[in-house]
Amino acid sequence: MNTRTQSNQPNGSRQAERGAALLTVLMISTLLFATSGALILTTALSTRMAVDSTSELQAYYSAEAGLEISLSVLRGQIEPNAALPAGSKISFRQAVTPASSNLPSDNTGLARLSGWLNYNYTPAGASNPDRVALTSSYVPINGMAYSVLVSDPDQTLVASGEPTRLLVQVTGYGPKGALKQMELIVNRSNFDYDPVATILMRSADDGTPITFTTGDSAAKDYSGHDHFSTGIVLPTFAATLAADMTIEINANNKDTVADPVAATVPNSSLPSWLRSANQARAFLADQKLNAVSQGRYFSTFSGTSGTSSAPAFTFVDGDCSLDGGAGLLIVTGNLTMNGNPSFDGLILVLGAGTVNRDGGGNGSIYGSMAVANFDPVNAGPFHSPTFNTNGGGTSTLQYDSDAVRKALNIGGPRVWGVREY
Repeated sequence: MNTRTQSNQPNGSRQAERGAALLTVLMISTLLFATSGALILTTALSTRMAVDSTSELQAYYSAEAGLEISLSVLRGQIEPNAALPAGSKISFRQAVTPASSNLPSDNTGLARLSGWLNYNYTPAGASNPDRVALTSSYVPINGMAYSVLVSDPDQTLVASGEPTRLLVQVTGYGPKGALKQMELIVNRSNFDYDPVATILMRSADDGTPITFTTGDSAAKDYSGHDHFSTGIVLPTFAATLAADMTIEINANNKDTVADPVAATVPNSSLPSWLRSANQARAFLADQKLNAVSQGRYFSTFSGTSGTSSAPAFTFVDGDCSLDGGAGLLIVTGNLTMNGNPSFDGLILVLGAGTVNRDGGGNGSIYGSMAVANFDPVNAGPFHSPTFNTNGGGTSTLQYDSDAVRKALNIGGPRVWGVREY
């Protein structure tokens, strides 16, 4: 009898595939572990980068703080350290001269404003190889500080006076050794003005003649010979049209004007803000903001503006009756000078463009003056300006380069560029 045995295995046995599921699970698990590890590593790196980014940001803020306080020093808004000689005042020349820029104990030979900034000097050494000035509480791991270096990019000779601009470099220090370096160029003056004459009359765009008189009294003297004894000789009067120059020459009817009496100035030789009425309006708007920021904006003005020992910046957005003073005076209305007042500095009558010198008295104006007639607000061209002198008394109006320099200085320094390097 034949016996048939039935197998429990399905047809086409799959014994070779036993364990495939386990292997698949292991492979997937490995991938998941790898992905999880990468995620954990990325998270850790991101956290570390965030911490380092915070340190870098703190160093950046330290550098910015150093720039801001350095500008405050150059603007004369910070008192010098008590260790400096009494009466010390900052100037661009003093800022780049180590003996006047630094504390007496600062022997680096670098101009770093340590005599004006409130930080302690740390000598060079293994812990401070860069000879930086650090606050006493600075700790490389968690502290913040800055160091300052001031230089003259133009290498102006001492005999030539003050530098026209400075390069201020600041290194900011943050936690964990973070460093940021920033620098800026700062002009000594808020705007540039190189006088082309003692009195400049900006002629009308349509050729309308200027009104110009020097007075009937022979006691009123005018000169373009530098009162500061530099040997510089400018034309006493100037205009931008030849016909107006002739009017200025003919105004010398008492032979009281020094040679050269007058000159014609091409538009290209004018300061940028007198080359067009639009540029003049932009200049006034800019200087108005500057005056407001310094608390020296007036809608009208009558009296004395500054003194020889303390020149002042005065912006009069209207008429001005000047009794004397010193500094920088900008008038958008009519300027009246009664009794021949004395004034040292730069006078800009831009707007109504009318100057009246009336009455007797003795006075001297040393510096320079520019007069232009245009609408300070609305569009339009230059019109004909006016300069009138009446009455008796003695007076002198003479170019003075030092008075102009001081006037430009009090307008405040101006930053022209900031960058990280």
